[in-house]
Amino acid sequence: MKKLIIISTVILATFSALTAKAQVQQSSYWSIFGGVSVPTGEFAKSFYGDFLDGTIDNKAGFAKTGYTIGLDGAWYIHKSNWAIAATVSYQDQGQLSANDAHVLAAGYQDAFGTDLGQATSHGRYQNLNVLVGPQYTFLFNKLSVDLRANVGIVKSFSTPEMDIVVTDGGIPHPFAQLSSTASGFAYGGSADLRYKLSKKLGIVLKENYVASPGIAITNTNRVNNAGRLDTKQPISVFQSTLGLNFGF
Repeated sequence: MKKLIIISTVILATFSALTAKAQVQQSSYWSIFGGVSVPTGEFAKSFYGDFLDGTIDNKAGFAKTGYTIGLDGAWYIHKSNWAIAATVSYQDQGQLSANDAHVLAAGYQDAFGTDLGQATSHGRYQNLNVLVGPQYTFLFNKLSVDLRANVGIVKSFSTPEMDIVVTDGGIPHPFAQLSSTASGFAYGGSADLRYKLSKKLGIVLKENYVASPGIAITNTNRVNNAGRLDTKQPISVFQSTLGLNFGF
């Protein structure tokens, strides 16, 4: 569904470019923004699953609603409504809660069939997105509507580390899912409204979707693959932001 939205956005922009009448020449701009970043899909799940019925979810991210801040810009091709656009943004998607740790501990205890399972976590989801792509703009006097498709990279600064200990017969067996600083391919799309306050200054409201097939995750001290084993964490977020844009 999310991919369909992105594809539909690109098709709509292309169709409009071929059929719309000539509009006033657009002004290139850059902007600063901040807002809310909401995890979706596997990234947002906080579900361990059941070892017995085979529903263990290796990709559940336990991510939380957080914030995003960043820089954005678009450079218009001469005498057209098409632009090359770019975004650099920082995201914080929170950390695991005490309840999340309890869910993991109970899940691993069940999967390994041990007397006791314990889980602790520290660190947060913090990453940087660098995205570029084509943008098409509809102009209505002081109001502009921008549709954009993006590709780029997501660079992780940290992910929550999960430290697990399963104890059987009084003997503890510790292992861990380490914090990741890996990078991965990212893609997405956005729609925004820009309103001119003056010739060079405006405000912008944007809805943005960014996803990545995953960043690499390292696990240590695993003697077998029983239970949850996350080696590649998918990331997907919807973001609503408000910002100031500056024409040039």
